[in-house]
Amino acid sequence: MASVRKRGDTFTITAYFGYDDKGKQIKKTTTFHPPDDVTAGKAEKLANAYAATWEDKIRGYVSLDENRTLSDLCKWYYDTVAPNTLKPNILITYRQGIENHIIPRIGREKLKNITPQMLDSIFHEMLVSGNLQHKFKLKDKAIFKGVNRKEFSKKAGLERTTFFHILAGTPCGRVYAEKVAAGLECSLEKIFDDVTKKKGLSGASVNKIKLNLSAIFTAAVKKEIMRRNPCKLVTPPKVDTKPAAFLDEEQSRVLLDALHAGDNFQLEVIVNLFLASGIRAGELTALHWEDIDLNTGLLQVRHTLARYKGQYVRQAPKTEQSERNIVLPLAIVSLLKEHKKRQEDYIQSLGDSSLYNGSVFTNKCGNYIMGGNVGAQLRRALKGLDLPKINLHSLRHTHASLLINSDIAAKIIADRLGHSTTKTTLDTYSHVFVASEVKAMQAVEMKLFQNAPAGITE
Repeated sequence: MASVRKRGDTFTITAYFGYDDKGKQIKKTTTFHPPDDVTAGKAEKLANAYAATWEDKIRGYVSLDENRTLSDLCKWYYDTVAPNTLKPNILITYRQGIENHIIPRIGREKLKNITPQMLDSIFHEMLVSGNLQHKFKLKDKAIFKGVNRKEFSKKAGLERTTFFHILAGTPCGRVYAEKVAAGLECSLEKIFDDVTKKKGLSGASVNKIKLNLSAIFTAAVKKEIMRRNPCKLVTPPKVDTKPAAFLDEEQSRVLLDALHAGDNFQLEVIVNLFLASGIRAGELTALHWEDIDLNTGLLQVRHTLARYKGQYVRQAPKTEQSERNIVLPLAIVSLLKEHKKRQEDYIQSLGDSSLYNGSVFTNKCGNYIMGGNVGAQLRRALKGLDLPKINLHSLRHTHASLLINSDIAAKIIADRLGHSTTKTTLDTYSHVFVASEVKAMQAVEMKLFQNAPAGITE
């Protein structure tokens, strides 16, 4: 039975649950605050009744530790649980989301004090106020005149690409700005302007953070650290996702013709492959020649490319269903054969074949090319063309829309795109399916009902 001790105007209640494997007594403690204006005897009776109810409630939660802070729980999760379930680069992204948006707001709160109402308020605030992280822009890159930039980036602990983006005027987070300032032995305020723009996060971004936080609470419930997951009763943020951007058949031809007339053959091959396969950007940049049979035209999607701690990493694709085989059109196979021949000639011209890693698409040094670089090349190619504003992922959407408008079954489209379920395909491309249905109705109307009697009118 729990012990009840009066301490001032409150009662301390302690329940004992034996000993752990190290011989330490397991106990849980809570505090009871009696109502105002009750006699001492009545307060003691209420405390004893509360103790009995509370002890029954927590029995079985020997590991219950709701007095720890949310910051402590998140550290526990990302240090011990997440590494077993998340890919390294995904873990970093998810952790940054929690540390940037949740920890500054309620990191010091004890788990027992976190309620669904509190989380509703926080998610609403994120929709309105957005990121709490400040952004900093270099005031004048002339400060680096005479400084060896390669050596400086190494000294400051920055990736060269990150440092060059800062030099180019791209705003960066406080951590990077502080590293640059420390490398120059100057104050942050002296060399950077705070260019933070206060704006709300999108519903999709807030919902992703909510799901990540919910995963942390779920793990805590499974390990009996918490009794419940407060995220389960939170009202989900409204996700106003715009319909996926894509090109129609004629616009696709305009783009391909422009690329064919240009001088970037690798980009031409990449865009053709995107449109012909619906592959994801990370899957495309991870391709090695061993993944493509140029005799049969069979492309095997087995990896996706990520950057982790400054290194390129080929890892398993997004989902189990993402591993798939795609049969390529003969025209694409011909383009790939020509691309491979040109690539071999180029690698030979470098004079050091060890620089080449076997990937299908490379940067100028023969190493992996990142999707961001390909996207920048595509944006340059689109300049001057009367086409919608698209990105690399839009080419995947274009492939899907072409299949939908060709009346290909949703299950086949889902398999080709590597979607885990047909529902994902239907939800993502619902607007295209609706347009396709309208076209089908119009076709039937033209064939069967164009000479039908007019409806009765008043």
